[in-house]
Amino acid sequence: MKTTKRFAFVLTILLAAGFGHATAASSDDGSLVMLVTFKVKPEQREAFKAVLQKDAEGTRTESGNTTFEFYQAKDDANTFFLFERWTNQAALDLHFTQAYVKNVLELSKTALAKPMEILYLNDLAPLAVKDFKRPNGAEKSADKGVDLVVIFKVKDGMQERFTKQFLNSVKYSRPEAGNIAFHIHAVKGDPNAFVLYERWKSQQALDDHFAQSYTKELFEMFKSALAKPVEESLIFINNLALSAR
Repeated sequence: MKTTKRFAFVLTILLAAGFGHATAASSDDGSLVMLVTFKVKPEQREAFKAVLQKDAEGTRTESGNTTFEFYQAKDDANTFFLFERWTNQAALDLHFTQAYVKNVLELSKTALAKPMEILYLNDLAPLAVKDFKRPNGAEKSADKGVDLVVIFKVKDGMQERFTKQFLNSVKYSRPEAGNIAFHIHAVKGDPNAFVLYERWKSQQALDDHFAQSYTKELFEMFKSALAKPVEESLIFINNLALSAR
């Protein structure tokens, strides 16, 4: 079992058993980035969705939380994701003491079809909090954004090329008029795993991005660098708790 999966499995057991917090490897500035995946039993979907919604609402009031996004896979209504950023380990520890988090963990004992997966991430092109783009009130009420996440598995020996090519894409993708978020991460504990999160103002904005030369170069690199076709790893998601924070 790879290190990341083993750590996620142990962490899941500890949290489900009621332990108050878990320690994660932080970035150089002490901040933490997490992607949490829940595979839910169909009959428990709406109940679990409701407790995650309360979790999102409560978490965003915590001073140590930078961002907290709540998603549902478009092609699998029983799969939910949390994408979280924390200022430091102490903030995450405090988060695990909150009632709305304990409610999620308690329901997880019976509602999940398989153990949750927690990936701790290293943002390869981090932004200062002040530089995060936020939808305004009008954009939130008429949201037509397109969100997607890709969990890449890169072949041994191709990590350097993959990272270099992606950092070039970040440089040109973020200034696009239709881009809201574009973040590439390495998965801590697994040198072959990377996670991309993107948010675009519309499908047209994403289509325009795909037409750019640097995006075409990225997809050309995928052919030799990835362990499986990128189409098999691409997940379109619905943002269930869009934040203007």
